[in-house]
Amino acid sequence: MSSLKAFLNQNVKVITSDGRLFLGTLEGFDQTTNVVLSNALERAFYPDEPKRDLELGAFIIRGDNVVCLGPYDEDEENNIDYSTVFADKLKSTKNAL
Repeated sequence: MSSLKAFLNQNVKVITSDGRLFLGTLEGFDQTTNVVLSNALERAFYPDEPKRDLELGAFIIRGDNVVCLGPYDEDEENNIDYSTVFADKLKSTKNAL
């Protein structure tokens, strides 16, 4: 978890175990990788329609749902033409019992 300290108060993207993508500012985290995002949004991609951003504000993601967390550059993100990006839903990363 100490490696997340470098991302505090930085813009991050989080991919969850159910294939969802969240963007926001990392405000905090704990030893179980629970993360707190401010200015959070969920970005959803679809196979046959443009992406949608759902503004969430302050948002907590449970650590057992975090698959990947990393920084992103806001200027670079704003220059991406998402009107040309389409995608199927990511498959779950959870193993069936």
